[in-house]
Amino acid sequence: MAMIKYPGYRKNAQGQKKGTVPRFDNRVVITYNKPMQYYYVMCQRDSLIHRAYVQLDPESADILHDHLESTSDVCQVCPVAKSSIDPDLLIK
Repeated sequence: MAMIKYPGYRKNAQGQKKGTVPRFDNRVVITYNKPMQYYYVMCQRDSLIHRAYVQLDPESADILHDHLESTSDVCQVCPVAKSSIDPDLLIK
C-alpha cells in the first residue's frame, strides 16, 4: 500500500496557523510633535451656550473655529494661558 502525503498539513495543528498582517512598508510614520496650547471654546445655538477649555494645536483650533462658525449662531475659539483655566471646564 502506498502512503499518501498531504502537503503543508499536520494533524491537530491549530496553533501552527499564522494570521496575515497587512504591511504598510511604503508609509512613513511621523510622530505628532506640534506644540499644544490651551484654548477657550464657546458656542451659542439659540439660548443654549456651551463653554470649555481644550488643548489643541493651532491648525486644529482653526478647523474647530470654522466648523463652529458654520453651525452655531455665535462662536469663539481663543488661546488662553494655562494659569487662567477653570479645571471644571477642561476637556482632556
